[in-house]
Amino acid sequence: MISGWLFDVYPLNDKIILWIKNKKTHRIEINWTPSVYVASNTRYKLDKLWKNSQIKSLIKNHEWTKKIEKAYDLNESTVLKLSLKNSFDLLKLGKIIEGLDEFGVYRLYNVDVPPAQTFMYENDLFPLGKYDLDKKWIPQSDIAETNYKLPSFTKINLQVNAEPTGKIPKFTDSIKSIQINDVVLESDSEEQMILDCVRMIKDIDPDFIITKKGDSWDFPFLAFRAEKNKIPDKLVLGKEDSPLLIPKTRGMSYFSYGQIHFKPTSTQLLGRIHIDRSNAFLWETEQSLQAIFEISRTCRLPIQIAARASIGKCMSSVQFYNATKRNLLIPWKPIASEIFKTRMDLLVGDRGGLILEPQIGPHENVGEVDFASLFGNIMMKKNISAETINCQCCPDSTCIVPELGYHICKRKGIVPQSLNLLLDKRKKYTELIETTKNKTQSEIYSQRKAALKWILVTSFGYLGFNNAKFGRIDAHMAVCAFARQLLLHAMKIAEEKNFTVLHGIVDSLWIHKKNSTVADYEELRDTIASKTGFELSLDVYKWIVFLPSKSNSNLPVANRYFGANKNGNLKLRGIETRRRDTPKFFKQCQKDILNLFAKCNTISEIKDSISEAKNIQKQYEGHLFTNKLLPEDLAFTNRVTRGTGQHKGRTIQADALNQLKWEGRTVEPGQKIRYVIRDYSRKISHRVEPIEFAKKYDAKKYSELLEECCKSILEPFEN
Repeated sequence: MISGWLFDVYPLNDKIILWIKNKKTHRIEINWTPSVYVASNTRYKLDKLWKNSQIKSLIKNHEWTKKIEKAYDLNESTVLKLSLKNSFDLLKLGKIIEGLDEFGVYRLYNVDVPPAQTFMYENDLFPLGKYDLDKKWIPQSDIAETNYKLPSFTKINLQVNAEPTGKIPKFTDSIKSIQINDVVLESDSEEQMILDCVRMIKDIDPDFIITKKGDSWDFPFLAFRAEKNKIPDKLVLGKEDSPLLIPKTRGMSYFSYGQIHFKPTSTQLLGRIHIDRSNAFLWETEQSLQAIFEISRTCRLPIQIAARASIGKCMSSVQFYNATKRNLLIPWKPIASEIFKTRMDLLVGDRGGLILEPQIGPHENVGEVDFASLFGNIMMKKNISAETINCQCCPDSTCIVPELGYHICKRKGIVPQSLNLLLDKRKKYTELIETTKNKTQSEIYSQRKAALKWILVTSFGYLGFNNAKFGRIDAHMAVCAFARQLLLHAMKIAEEKNFTVLHGIVDSLWIHKKNSTVADYEELRDTIASKTGFELSLDVYKWIVFLPSKSNSNLPVANRYFGANKNGNLKLRGIETRRRDTPKFFKQCQKDILNLFAKCNTISEIKDSISEAKNIQKQYEGHLFTNKLLPEDLAFTNRVTRGTGQHKGRTIQADALNQLKWEGRTVEPGQKIRYVIRDYSRKISHRVEPIEFAKKYDAKKYSELLEECCKSILEPFEN
């Protein structure tokens, strides 16, 4: 019997490989391949399909089986199951079948579900779960656990440094050194450095290799140099004997939530986990591994995939598991059509969440009530999923979507079923954080909770995503309709108790009543929770400031405010210190001033401390003109919407991109660039310099920008 934690899972031709971690790491090999399921309205087409020579060459067997084909089907259907000879031919088989006839003749399922995930779904396994393995998998842990224990992992940090011939390192440069933890490998022979690196990794036998830019630089550069030195077969960094394989593509640009993003192609190891900090989900410190572990366990994703997965992929995996347990097939291409709507239906229904404009300026003794995981809880409690909206089986349902009039199915939907585990675990982590006295353990719970929070936050958006397997825009609109109704209901309750609503945004209300106590706000929160059936959190602020638009001081902005609660903790939204593009120097100056304000209990006290705040600003301004600040602290960060050579104007972004291009580096849309303002008075080029080779900065321009940064938090108290 082997006992331990499921560490890694991946397909290898006609087998699935599993690594079990305990004091030692055990490799298990199982004969298994995934299957593609095919349905058609004409049975004879399916009879002919498996006899096709192209298809027969890829499958080891076929069989007829009963499956629920579509999420809204009430009964099982007979479909053709094609079991592959090789796991890596999954997509190839799907494309061949699709090309044999007109689109729609064959309906294909489970084509794009990664084999490792399919194996875990079918066997009810999850990564980092503890098992005894003796012919059968005997679970020793539960996926719903929050206080779970993990084995002791060995980790190394790896960095490959080039000997640059220009300002920026390139693949054509030779290796200068390879650093593994605190050990620096150097040699006159590049080949020897690579071999020493492989040997050292084999001797340490780490579970995790952590890099700063492993996907985009360290591993591709190492592989390129190994090829140049004619030793690519000796570059073995995983636990299998196979050499490191680098994907041929650099990555891809994609559009999400109004922004262009770029995702480098991941370099994954076999039997050993590679974490690229720059490409990892929610990475801040090494403690962030806890967030990755939580995603991997809860969403049943191999650790290396979980570390880089989009939030949609995390949510999909939970849904795929529940679909598999229901005997429900997973469509290759979503087919649920949108309910027909008139122009009036669209006007009424397609409105998003409710936002109330804030009352601009500072306010004292303000309460904020916030519906906990509102959209996730609406989907779960109201049973909202693609197949439950206007279902054919429950026309007499009494659960009606407000304003839209859709009825909701009585059968549990795939989306709410999937959200149940996420919501329960997040609630448990909240309770553990509040009751745990051990600071380290509390931080672990916080990391795990943060991972679940982001999946829940975007689960609503994913419901309306056109490529979501179990999504549908009508379900998305239904959630918004319930959310608007709930916020209006909460407002009405607050106003009936003589509270003034200062601001409202989707799932939160900021309320005020003169001379009210914390107990008054708690009573209101409990009343709203009781009457709506949804839990709320409460925060009471000593003071809070709702800021206007920068372009129009009379125009309020929904999500731009700062304040300090009764414990002196700051809550900041939309201001410079919260923005990712703001230089560290500006952020620190603003934080110092805000920390000063956080000690104040009233607006009057803040006004009395303005002179001290301005002294802080003057100190920072003085540091600028010493010209001794590091460019790193003054660097702006921008996500480019156009890549190298795609800018037509003379923008600052184009200036930085051109300089990088001259040094041999191309930038794709969605990638980030960092630059320092060098001389803002120049008209054409070199107004800025990329951080990679920036040395000087324009102190005068930075002084002007510092003034603007401080003005945004000082001005509300000077009027």
